Amino acid sequence: MPAIVILFTRFGPYHMARIAATARFAAATGDEIIGMEITRTDHAYAWGPVDDTPAFRRVTLFPDTGYESLSPAQITAALQQALDTIAPRAVALPGWSFPESLAGLRWCHRTGAIPILMSESARGDASRSIMREFVKRCLVRHFAAALVGGSRHAAYAAALGLAASSIHLGYDVVDNDYFSEGATQARAQAPALRAQYRLPERYILASCRFIPKKNLDRLLTAFAAFHEKPAAANWHLVLCGDGELRQSLEHQAASLGIAAFTHFPGFTSYRDLPIYYGLASLFVHASTVEQWGLVVNEAMAAALPVLVSERCGCVPELVHNGKNGFTFNPENIGDLTARLTHMTTSPAHLSSMGAASRDIIRPWSPDRFAAGLMAARDAARQTPARPTILARTVFSLVK
Repeated sequence: MPAIVILFTRFGPYHMARIAATARFAAATGDEIIGMEITRTDHAYAWGPVDDTPAFRRVTLFPDTGYESLSPAQITAALQQALDTIAPRAVALPGWSFPESLAGLRWCHRTGAIPILMSESARGDASRSIMREFVKRCLVRHFAAALVGGSRHAAYAAALGLAASSIHLGYDVVDNDYFSEGATQARAQAPALRAQYRLPERYILASCRFIPKKNLDRLLTAFAAFHEKPAAANWHLVLCGDGELRQSLEHQAASLGIAAFTHFPGFTSYRDLPIYYGLASLFVHASTVEQWGLVVNEAMAAALPVLVSERCGCVPELVHNGKNGFTFNPENIGDLTARLTHMTTSPAHLSSMGAASRDIIRPWSPDRFAAGLMAARDAARQTPARPTILARTVFSLVK
């Protein structure tokens, strides 16, 4: 049976959902889907190891070692040995800069397997240097096809040298059913759950790591300005998450006089997330830099209206201004304050926007990831990668 390996640094719940959907999709074509992760733990995300029994063959190269403890040489040797054993026909790789991505790409070119790029990078999500972009184009030309997040990411992949016909959408998806059903169940038990989780009757929700690019300091300032308006007296702000800025954010809320209306429940487990979404009235994501923003998918699946920074990669596909929410300039506190004020004036308006969110996100399910990945594989069969001599030379020098 032909094998396709889908590689991630480590599996979170949404990785599992994507790979499981691809395994179901590929069963009809006689392909075996193998999910491969380097390790089960890292420092970037606080979720614990995902130990669910998957609907696919799962391979973990370093089950007992954290990612940050591994050297590129260790990752390269283990990955190439595992791929030699499996001998897949195609390998889907997460980006182009991680040691595992480069090692997998080199293995594909040594063996003739199809390398598929999985990317959510866009031109505007980081500062770009001419030299780095040149090296990046040389690397990307070695991929035969790509699965990307949305239109911004497709445009960037094409600018880096991939043929438009080989670029497919659907990389950034979550288990919509999990959040939709969980939120519905939470609403059916709202009084008991509000008491159990100490949640207010009416609140705006944000969920992210507490790091600078998430822009929570400006969100707090905007919420404080919004809260000065008489109509906002009963609104609260719930910030799910944790990180290096937590103490400073708590101090800021106190100094702004909104401590009684701002809640810090800490890191929220995957099990509890649908409850926080289900009992919220509005979701906000204020990042100054965000390649996609999967929390927006989650909130929309839970039928929430959304306020999303215009810098988030998901905006063109998921945020329809005036229909399911609005975008805003994340550096303009007045813009966000005005949006909060406008969005919260009518509960009926929020409800209709939440229903629109649910409809918009419905096609962006793990099945879209599966269909996009298989379409990328099929496109690669028709147009294999043909890197230039210069690209091959640069690739040979990159470590």
